[in-house]
Amino acid sequence: MKTTRTRAAAGIAGALAVAAALPGAAGAQEQTPAETLDTVVVTTKRYPALRTELPQKIEVISARDLERTPAVELADVLKKQAGLDVVQYPGLLSGIGIRGFRPEFSGINKRSLLLIDGRPAGATNLATIDLGSLERVEVLKGPASSLYGSSAMGGAVNLVTRRSDGAPGGSASVAYGSWETLDLSARAGGSFTRWLDADFGLSRFSRGADYRAGEGNLFRDWVGSTEAVKLIGGDRERVPERGDGEVRPNTRYTYGSGNGRLGFRLGDALRLDVRGEAFSADNVETPGDLYVDGDPGQLKNLDRRSGDVSLSGAFGRHAPMLRVYAGRELTDYFDTWAPEPYVSYTSETETRGAQLQDAVRFGRQALTFGVDFTQAGETSRVFTGEAQPGAPYSPDATTRSTAVFAEGRFEVPGTRLSGTLGGRLDRVGLEIENTPLRPDWQPAEETFNVFNPSVGLQYVAARGVRVHGTAGRAFVAPTVFGKAGLSVQRSATTGVATIAVGNPELDPESSVTWDVGVGIERPRLGLDADVTYFRTRVTDRITSVAASFPEGSRPRTAAGDPVGSVSTYVNADEARMDGVEWRLGWDLGAFARRRYSLRVFANATHYLEREETARSVQVDAARFAGRTDFRPEEVAGALVFGEGAESRIRNVADATVAYGVEWDDLRRFSTRLTGRYVGERTDQDFTDFSRVSDIEYPAFMTLDLVSTVRLANRYAVSLLVDNLTDENYYEKRGFNMPGRTMSLRLTADL
Repeated sequence: MKTTRTRAAAGIAGALAVAAALPGAAGAQEQTPAETLDTVVVTTKRYPALRTELPQKIEVISARDLERTPAVELADVLKKQAGLDVVQYPGLLSGIGIRGFRPEFSGINKRSLLLIDGRPAGATNLATIDLGSLERVEVLKGPASSLYGSSAMGGAVNLVTRRSDGAPGGSASVAYGSWETLDLSARAGGSFTRWLDADFGLSRFSRGADYRAGEGNLFRDWVGSTEAVKLIGGDRERVPERGDGEVRPNTRYTYGSGNGRLGFRLGDALRLDVRGEAFSADNVETPGDLYVDGDPGQLKNLDRRSGDVSLSGAFGRHAPMLRVYAGRELTDYFDTWAPEPYVSYTSETETRGAQLQDAVRFGRQALTFGVDFTQAGETSRVFTGEAQPGAPYSPDATTRSTAVFAEGRFEVPGTRLSGTLGGRLDRVGLEIENTPLRPDWQPAEETFNVFNPSVGLQYVAARGVRVHGTAGRAFVAPTVFGKAGLSVQRSATTGVATIAVGNPELDPESSVTWDVGVGIERPRLGLDADVTYFRTRVTDRITSVAASFPEGSRPRTAAGDPVGSVSTYVNADEARMDGVEWRLGWDLGAFARRRYSLRVFANATHYLEREETARSVQVDAARFAGRTDFRPEEVAGALVFGEGAESRIRNVADATVAYGVEWDDLRRFSTRLTGRYVGERTDQDFTDFSRVSDIEYPAFMTLDLVSTVRLANRYAVSLLVDNLTDENYYEKRGFNMPGRTMSLRLTADL
């Protein structure tokens, strides 16, 4: 382990040294005012505030960062700029994890929350987000349930969309590159009258040829990561990596996205904004697992639409806001094993809600409070042939939440101490609805209340040094089926039934996190740095448990069928995450008072502990001898708990580091070299069905380059190189990402 980390550190240092040499011929010039670090305004806390005023750890990915990051989807930006853990497949499917929570890409009950302008995004798959509408991205690391409710255990990513004013303008760009990739985009925005402003954007991306995995592997050799390791009991079995230089079939796709906003000024103190966006992709190809022979891959259609209407104002001390929003995400999966592929599975989520809040200022003090209502529905359909419906795998379900929240920002008079104090009370309702072809799923409802407080303190010492700390509680709601479900499935061949029941005693999964750190912001020196230690404890982890009944003692269903097994959900597991996050940004141009920017930067997370404990649970079969009914409350009462076993949290690397160097002469030329190191991770080995085992992914490192030359003030030509050293790497084993990818982009300001 020490050898791998030492080589990784050497690789990062070497890459920075190479990058720093690129702009070495620049001459000294007079200084121009740079964008100061202490003027960055964030809105993730549901009110605008300077980042340096808040004790919470918030990373900001600016418009410049978005422009200078080779990215096809949002996950590319987050992993390269914020150093988050991701799970990502080549065919437009991805999810994230923050502060040790496993990255997730499906379901409405996640542990890292995605927001658009402070309201739930209604997107389970990050690949369906329209990048063209974004002004910046704010990443709040740490629990956010005290403001946003469920699914904000690890943190929240807030996508801030563009709101243009001033004279109308815009831009258009075209990029073409490796794998017959064509990327078109256009946007326009501004104030068209005193009372009307707007933003519009369109984009289209296509990859017309299958890509090739990398084979250069300079960094893979540096960090000594040529093999994965299977973990079978206490044994370690080494497995060589595959796919060097191989063309990955079924990696072509096309998608289109668009966004629009209309803003109306209703007098001097009130405005109305109407915003919408859409994403659509048909016949998206995903390659098969490289380690499963004969896997034909996957074919799917994606469609997502989202919109909101907000009324906001400023009246003296008050800044009220009312917003209503709605979103829909639909995915069709094809059966690619069939002679003629057909849609075999459809998944749909619908989200709607309303937010009513007010932000009140009392001098240097402030209070934000309000009411939220959120409703999220999930439906799925199964087809056994072309237009031949089958029994779905999960019931139609709806989750509703009504909540009140408040958070105050305060400063202690006469001191340099400030902080935040807040809390949120959620009343969550879970409902199972009538589901076609599944009469065994009985309609049911459950409700529960959850309160989540938070507190933060910050002390500003001399010369821009800040000492900050926060503590908070967060939760994720159980699934509707886990709380109130009932399913009886009878095997047509054996006549034996399998029963799954919800557990009405199931509690929300909850966590408590605290962190403490030291930061420094010295804009005149171009310095921005922070080191934060965090500690998270998760309790009541939700897991599924099952027990089998031996022949001769099997209970029977009301229909007389023998029961082979029964399963339910319980709060049995725990998790512990401890780590250190650090951020460094230093503009040497500002430090030397020069009229250029030469900035080195890094953003990293190192885990000291990332373990989870899974307790063994069985169902006491004797409790059901001779029974013909299985009421959920009785199944929960028949659980027998055993000892717990520890394991690493899957898909979370021991370290992630995003780093780079950037040169900008503030007139004609800029270049940015960005690297990413991801340490060892573990995951379940889905390719070995003969035994239960985990597999340890090798570490990897990649490097990207973006260089831009401006021409005649209105035009810019950019060279974008993704995976400069042609590494063969993956975010999900068996689904290797593209090798070196080059493109040329022409942008015209309108």
